[in-house]
Amino acid sequence: MSDAEQQPQQAELQRRRAQVKGFKRWVRRLRIALALVTVVLAVYIFLSYGIYTVPGEYRATSNKIQSPISEVQPGDTLVLLNLNLWRDPRLGDIVIYDHPDPKDGAPSQLIGRVAGLPGETVHAQLPSFRVGDRLPLNVGFVVGPDAALKDGDVIPEGKYLIVTDNDAIAYADSRDFGYIDRAAMHKKVIFNLAFVLGQRQAPGGNSK
Repeated sequence: MSDAEQQPQQAELQRRRAQVKGFKRWVRRLRIALALVTVVLAVYIFLSYGIYTVPGEYRATSNKIQSPISEVQPGDTLVLLNLNLWRDPRLGDIVIYDHPDPKDGAPSQLIGRVAGLPGETVHAQLPSFRVGDRLPLNVGFVVGPDAALKDGDVIPEGKYLIVTDNDAIAYADSRDFGYIDRAAMHKKVIFNLAFVLGQRQAPGGNSK
């Protein structure tokens, strides 16, 4: 075979080798990119989410309300989302927050539901109260000169109204110590694993 005939074959062979090298280079870059994405995602999940099990044990036979928040009962395992600088609490969120004055053995952190946002107005509608034009809450309103909340209050900037879902269990909230600073609110409940893990039965389910 002459040199003139070999040249096109060699050129084609070099072209194919270059394609293979280019493909391998692209695969390596893709692997590196996927590894970086995986690391970033893992760090994000680690910093943003957490698992927490509520102290105590759920008693299915009890006719009494065991928790200040209806969706969260003793023994439930919860998925929590960190409330950081770019993630503010929203109306209806179930949040974990620092007790403003944890004296006499009171827990350092409490759970409650966000019922009022900064700038909204609190209106007494005895025996309960409402925020803005929404329906009255299912909890009572404390009146008197020493009450932490007053009729006509405008919730200050950077603070939130947090209350329990009912008054059937004695539990502190904004009615005891006023509006809660945004900085005191660290996590919110985004999912309750109790039904998935079989810690208790979903409402309406048939017992076995």
